[in-house]
Amino acid sequence: MSNNKLKNTGFSDALKGVGDNVLDNFKGVFSTLPVAKYASGARCKLKINGKLVGFAFGVSWTVETSVTEIRTIDEYMPWELAPKHVRVHGTLSMLHIPGEGPSISLHQSHALNFLQQKYVTIEVRDQQSDNLLFFTNKAMIVSRSEDLRAEQLGNITLSWQAIGWRDEKDPEAPRNWKKESVR
Repeated sequence: MSNNKLKNTGFSDALKGVGDNVLDNFKGVFSTLPVAKYASGARCKLKINGKLVGFAFGVSWTVETSVTEIRTIDEYMPWELAPKHVRVHGTLSMLHIPGEGPSISLHQSHALNFLQQKYVTIEVRDQQSDNLLFFTNKAMIVSRSEDLRAEQLGNITLSWQAIGWRDEKDPEAPRNWKKESVR
């Protein structure tokens, strides 16, 4: 039975299939537009104040949209959820390189300049496609923890808080918004 299947498919069809597979595998290499299927931390560029941070190995962020419940009398479920405020915060992990810490590069204030500390910009881009993954121009380092252990490289974790952000989609007012009721 398997011999009949082999006889029915021609040798040229098999070669065509192999050729198509080879072309598909090399399509990304020869294309002019870089396309990334997924974001990868190993492929990301991280900039603080417009400069590449070469000793950073991780960045994470959280955008929280808090809401408050509007309740009515004798109702167990809230009637509406009203937006309260948006909070943007995150962490940045980097190696501790003596002479290049957050205080020296003016990313974090110290005891004498914390009243005049300026905002920092944080930008994360995909290096292959140059797509913007996260950007804020009003961030402030709010805490720092350092870890030095025997037989390991020292690392720093910076926690930051920001006012506003931009990511893959630019902020815009909702279009064609119509009031819908769930009830």
